[in-house]
Amino acid sequence: MRLEIQCEDRVGMIREILDIFIPHQIDMRLVEADSKQRCIYCGFSDIPFAQLQSLLAEIRKLDSVEDVKTIRFTPFEREHNALYTLLESLPDGVIAVDLTGRITMLTELAADDLGASVTDLMHQPLQQFIKGIHFSKSAWANPKAGMSKRIRIRNKTLLLEMRPFFVVDDEGGDIPAGTVIYLKSEQRLDRQAANLKLVPEAENHLETFFQPEVIKSAAMAHTLKQAKAFAEVNVPLFVQGEVGTGKRHLIEALFQYWQKRQSDQDAELVVRHAKDIQLDDIRGLDKHSGWFVIDQIEYLLPEQQLNLSSWLHQQTDTVTSFDRQMRLVTLSSLTQASLLASGLEASLYFSLAKVSLTMPTLRERREDLEGLVMHLLRNLTERYRKPMPTLSKEALTKLSLHSWSGNLSELQNVCLQTLLQAKNKTWQAEDIELPEDKHLSLTLQNDSLEQTVKAWESKLLQQLYPHYPSTRRLAKAVGMSHSSIANKLKEYGIQAK
Repeated sequence: MRLEIQCEDRVGMIREILDIFIPHQIDMRLVEADSKQRCIYCGFSDIPFAQLQSLLAEIRKLDSVEDVKTIRFTPFEREHNALYTLLESLPDGVIAVDLTGRITMLTELAADDLGASVTDLMHQPLQQFIKGIHFSKSAWANPKAGMSKRIRIRNKTLLLEMRPFFVVDDEGGDIPAGTVIYLKSEQRLDRQAANLKLVPEAENHLETFFQPEVIKSAAMAHTLKQAKAFAEVNVPLFVQGEVGTGKRHLIEALFQYWQKRQSDQDAELVVRHAKDIQLDDIRGLDKHSGWFVIDQIEYLLPEQQLNLSSWLHQQTDTVTSFDRQMRLVTLSSLTQASLLASGLEASLYFSLAKVSLTMPTLRERREDLEGLVMHLLRNLTERYRKPMPTLSKEALTKLSLHSWSGNLSELQNVCLQTLLQAKNKTWQAEDIELPEDKHLSLTLQNDSLEQTVKAWESKLLQQLYPHYPSTRRLAKAVGMSHSSIANKLKEYGIQAK
């Protein structure tokens, strides 16, 4: 429980307030004074409501007390937690030590670098956890200026940057209070630099929002070509694609591309689920500036279908696409036939699908798979502060053969699970756990291991060949010679379609 007591700034004020707590047998845990705000803050364990009422009444009777009320946290607690949140968001570890070299504050990432928990490290000498380098007592007690040192902890090289910090005394002088230490790693710096290179491009071009390595497939290239053609035509847009294909991601990129070309910084992208759409939302469409996205249109209630159809009907031909301030975009994981069968009015569907896009499945984007994995891993390693792995050829082949019914969402889940579990810097096929895939189930052929292996190899090459449609590309993908692959394709009767 916390109290804020507003009162005059005078000698003895705190003493008088604290004396009131003694008869109530309240164990005081926290006391703060803010002379600028003329407030005193007290913190203690929760007490019964009746006792609290009596306590507040007694405090109000004190001379110079203007008001007293309960609060959820004190200014120091707010600032302290804001500081910790800021430090934890930094890409590298931070440690603070006092004038004896004992740890007074550190982040989770710093604790991970030192190989111990935050609890075990707090109030312990930093020297105890950094071997091979000596810090003299005078270095801590009288810090003069910053310094940098390269250290090696747990087979990892870190740059240790030290900066003293000071407290200003009543006369304006600086009093040494301790040292802040920043632990930098070359690996984390490389990730930060790579991410910074991506950011400016993402703001300027739709193509670079989807990095070149993830749009190698003909299916994705076709979708982006259509998307650019439809971007500035302000008519209703319908986007269809299986669950997890990235429809929302595409719309965000397309809106960013459109907004940059229009130089309309006031336009907004509003995304609402269909089941949450109300009549007021439809009536407000005329006042909206930007793109209004209705996700999973199949869940739009029949009443709102009629209202939306009515609104679309009122958009007369006298209002051109260039006059409209609002664009209506709808998304669905269902095909046209399934949508109409689900209860969506046919007239409404065709009004919403003046132009339409189809997001390709991950099965249609095999050429993009390696780039997509690397793109996901750059984000995941930064978020979870893990080293960036590489993929072995066997691991990539295993991913390529999976059916990916959950598309990009499933791929992200697999990448995250593998990142958190894999111990090798280079992922091997056995590091990646995938659900059983019916497409490559194995059964013993004619009680013969040799025939079984050949049957599996034939099925494998049949699946790979369309994605590497030349013997040279396929040979490179599976790590075999060109002549060996050509002979196997001939043996199994596999031909390019």
